Parts: sequence; C-alpha cells; structure tokens
Amino acid sequence: MLDKRSIFIATSVHTWNDPRIFYKEAVSLAKKYDVELHAPANFDFKEGNGVKIFGLPKWDKVSDRKKIRKELLKRINRSTADIFHFHDPELIFLGFYIKIIKRKIVIYDIHEDYYTQILLKKWIPTKFIRTIAAIIFSFIEKLICNSFDLIIFAENYYKNSYPQKIIDKSTDILNYPILNETKSIAMNNDYVKVIYTGFVSVERGAINMIKCHRVLIEKGYNVRLYLVGHLKDENIISLIEDDAELNETIKIIGKREYVDKSEIDIQYSDADIGLALISSKAHYEKKLLTKFFEYMQNEIPIVISNYDKWEKLVRDTGCGICVDPDNPIEIVNAVEYLINHPTIAKQMGKNGRKAVEEKYNWDIQAEKLITVIKSI
Repeated sequence: MLDKRSIFIATSVHTWNDPRIFYKEAVSLAKKYDVELHAPANFDFKEGNGVKIFGLPKWDKVSDRKKIRKELLKRINRSTADIFHFHDPELIFLGFYIKIIKRKIVIYDIHEDYYTQILLKKWIPTKFIRTIAAIIFSFIEKLICNSFDLIIFAENYYKNSYPQKIIDKSTDILNYPILNETKSIAMNNDYVKVIYTGFVSVERGAINMIKCHRVLIEKGYNVRLYLVGHLKDENIISLIEDDAELNETIKIIGKREYVDKSEIDIQYSDADIGLALISSKAHYEKKLLTKFFEYMQNEIPIVISNYDKWEKLVRDTGCGICVDPDNPIEIVNAVEYLINHPTIAKQMGKNGRKAVEEKYNWDIQAEKLITVIKSI
C-alpha cells in the first residue's frame, strides 16, 4: 500500500543517476511513496522508474556548487514534501533550515567517513589545515545531526565516531548491489579481461593496476585492463596514452566523464578478474567497497588489498585473493594464478555469487529502508 507522504531527495554533489541515490534508494522508495529527486543533470525534468527527477546545474569545480545550493534552497522553500532526504555533508545547513523553519522530517544519508576523507583532500593546502578542517566539520556535523529525525549510515563502522544520542536514531543501509539474474558470459573474447570499476585515481590503485598490467604483458599474457569509471587525472591518462603498448591494451571507459551504471553492468558481463588494489589504507581499510559485491554477483573472482576486513570477506566467502597493494610481484602472482587456474577462478566467482544471493544484496537493505522511514 502506498504511503501518502512525499519525499524530497536532494544531492548537490552526485549526478542524478548515482547508483545508491537513484537506482537503489529513490527507486525503492518510489514503490511506497511519491518521490522526487533533485540532482545535477543535463536536463530539467524527466521521470524514470516511478521517480520524478528534477535536474540541477552540473558542476566542474567545488565553487560551482554554491549556485546549486542556492537553487536547492529555492526549491525547498516552494516544496510541500513531508520528508526531506539529503546525501551530502555540505547540505547539513539546508537540512537544519528545513527542520527549524519548515518543521519537516529530515533524513541525513552519510556515504563516507568524512573526517578521514577531508584529511585526503588535495585541494586543501596542508596537512595541518586539513586536520583543523576535519575537526571543525566533525564538531558542526554532530551538533546539527541532533536536530535530524533519521541518520543513515552506508557503512556499519561510520557510527563509531558519533555519540549515542545520534546512534539511537540511526540505521545502517549498506550499499549492496541490486540482485540481477545469473551472469550470462559472452564467450567471444580472445583475451583475459581484467576490470576495475569506480573513480580512477592514484589513491584508488590506478598506478598499482597499470604496473601489474605491464608485467603481465611483458610475460606474454594476452590481457586487457578495463578501467571503468571517472578518470580525470591527466597524469594517469598521459601515462597510458603516451605508451603505445599500454594504449593498445588498456581500455579507459570514463575519461573525463561520469560512467552510467548501465555501462558498468555491460562491462561486467564478460569480465574475468576484478581488481581493487587500493593503498590509501586510512580511509578504506574499514569499509567493504560496493565494487566487491558487484564483482561477486557477476561471478568475477576478485584480487583486492590485504586489509583485515577485506581478508575476512574473502575468507568467509572464498571469492578471491588478497594481496599487498604496493607489492607488484604479489599482485602479478595472484592474477597469474587465476589466469592459469580457470577452474578455481570460476569456482571463486560462483562462491561470490552465492554470498550475494544469500546475504550481500540490495533487496534486504531496501526493505530495511522502507520500514525505518515508515516508522518516523
């Protein structure tokens, strides 16, 4: 039965077709509520999957988002929605405004460990300034969160840095994949397809993957590396495109642009091995990346960094191999092993798929999301 209340979902950072915001949360909520999504887009309005999507200006620089927030404030003032659900830390002041002035239900969806994320922001000039900025933001965020009705954490451990008062009105909605049908593998590749999905950067292992790929090519393996995700680092682009062999055997899908979920799903369909060789330990070691579960549901064996929580996932599910992300030899050995032992690799893929079907899928999280919003 439909709930008569309406939900206004807002983001100033993410594009309208962000997998978590649109495909998972908005589409799931639209089955029970009247849902409108306001997000950066190259259109003014369209409707999809039961969600009314209102475009906001797209942005290139952080400073561009000021006009997005101003436009959001105008729309909030005109809105008659019952529930306001926002996704970015820079919108906490708008959330506070909604709660104090409009007296509406406010939901704050926390996607990241923002404290450690701020410490990694390169556009903030020094480590000292980044630390001060992280402390100040953390204090303000916690203070304002006290006024909100529901806090959603995208990872279990995010709540550990929040006071009990905030934890008591929170829930974990984990970013597991939408369960699809059993993978249909296109058996027309004459090479081994190694894939990475997500934002492509040095911190997320781009150089580690390229080094591994180069060694495999030198060893005579017929391998193609697919980097599927937004790549805006010109140094990485040049490293690949200025080298004839790398340019021929590394496929960039997302050079200077966002990659839609539908394209990512296509690239998964014939991938043989999935990588996540992230060496930025402080920010990533405690979280289980969405790409892990997407690889797993597509029966792709994984080679990922050897952080404790990641190793436990691999141990518990038997879905791949963990390696030191800064040790090229160890990475190459792991990928070689999967190439040379296709039966074992296939079984790892099946193990991953089974784990997603039984535990790590969005259906369970969607039901939890609908239930908790119904209760507020």
